[in-house]
Amino acid sequence: IHTHYDPQVLWDPALTPSSWHGVTSVVAGNCGYSLAPTRPEGRASLLRTLDKVEDMRLATLEAGVAWDFESYPEYLDAVRRRGSAIHFGGYVGHTALRLYALGDEAYERPASEREIAQMQQLVAESLRGGALGFSSDRAGFHLGDGGRPVPSMAATQQETEALMEVVGELGHGVVHVAPGEDFAWVYALQRRIGRPLHWSAILTYPPEVKRAPYQQKLADHEARRRAGAKVWVQVTCRPIEQELLMREPTAFYVMPAFSELVALPHEKRAGLYADLGWRARVQANLDENGLLNSRWDGMRVLESPAHPELVGRSIGSIAAARGSSPFDAICDLSVDDGLCTRLCVTFANDDVDGVTRLLQADGCILGLSDAGAHVAQICDAILPTDFLAHWVRDREVMTLERGIRKLSGELAEVMELDRGLLRVGAPADLVVLDYERLSPGPIRRVRDMPADGERLVADAPVGIDQVLVAGVPIRSDGSPIVERLDRLPGTILTNAPARR
Repeated sequence: IHTHYDPQVLWDPALTPSSWHGVTSVVAGNCGYSLAPTRPEGRASLLRTLDKVEDMRLATLEAGVAWDFESYPEYLDAVRRRGSAIHFGGYVGHTALRLYALGDEAYERPASEREIAQMQQLVAESLRGGALGFSSDRAGFHLGDGGRPVPSMAATQQETEALMEVVGELGHGVVHVAPGEDFAWVYALQRRIGRPLHWSAILTYPPEVKRAPYQQKLADHEARRRAGAKVWVQVTCRPIEQELLMREPTAFYVMPAFSELVALPHEKRAGLYADLGWRARVQANLDENGLLNSRWDGMRVLESPAHPELVGRSIGSIAAARGSSPFDAICDLSVDDGLCTRLCVTFANDDVDGVTRLLQADGCILGLSDAGAHVAQICDAILPTDFLAHWVRDREVMTLERGIRKLSGELAEVMELDRGLLRVGAPADLVVLDYERLSPGPIRRVRDMPADGERLVADAPVGIDQVLVAGVPIRSDGSPIVERLDRLPGTILTNAPARR
């Protein structure tokens, strides 16, 4: 239920890697980042924001997205015309709505009452036309076009809630939000609008990171649910680990000083990495948020054209050998490598006991695969196979029956979709597993995206024997067969009463 396949579905009807791992339905448009509604004059800015926020390489987006739509219902029609191997649905996103109503000023200012009313009409039009709900990013650390905060961060709280209230007024649809550290307001909002709401995410962090511990967030969440709020929070079994190319280190953009880097073209970024004043500003950010201060010894060099002898070494050990700070070591490597240094960085969610508790907690749902986003940095589309193989089978965090339900029926109920149950008359979306052999398989880097774009894939899972979508096999004897099909069985998911 947490993917960003909005662009990819327009060129990859198989929606890989997810379909390779037994996924039969996906929800896109999370965190406010949908492809529609979009005016022609706003398309370039929206794509540049997706490039910065979700690591969707701009050249790939420009080559792969054919703009034969403007409104959100027209976007769904475009997906329907192309077809998909699995079922596809999505939210209408706050960022796209603001760009549509405010133009480039969406990054800079709050909306007027007239503009809010226009966006409310667009939300209603989108839901009536098949959108699953409305989503927004209020976390405050994502940078979009030109290094500016994403448009949803320029919105007032009044605007954000006014758009969410449309979902309540229509009486169908779901709200998703990334609220950041201040999430208490979402529970009061849900009780006011009366519609299901879920937010991203509770993760485990080391104590050095200056964020509320997961135990406190989970306790707050459970208490507010007991008080009557129909709210779920997304959790994941995957560590928040990325392979970062220093030319475009998206995950570092949470630090304010990196807005200076985002605003520069690639050819000028080496100069900033060499700038001692900028390094000091980044170091101040690091000291303030503690995000990486306990991670240097686990941060590994994956690629270094100028220093191949350092591949596999940790940044902490390299810095110690050079007598420099860890961030200075990263900057020096980046300059030497012409920004082609690639690092493996674990940011969060690698506390096994903490993740186990989150997976087992009521009101916590599996999400955050981010499939379709950060494609050159992560491959968390393996979440279903990793969860069943490594957490349910190997670690025995829950029964197999409950694990299957967490991947299917539980999510369908939250999204108000007629999925996730084996019963007469239900959609015949089935996965046949060899449970004892089940494994996500290896992750590898390939170039198979438009404009020679690269991504990480896990295209050889073990134990996913058969996958049927609406009764049509899309995987047989452990191999995908989408290319052999005369017709693609996927449909557009909707929770609108007249369209189910």
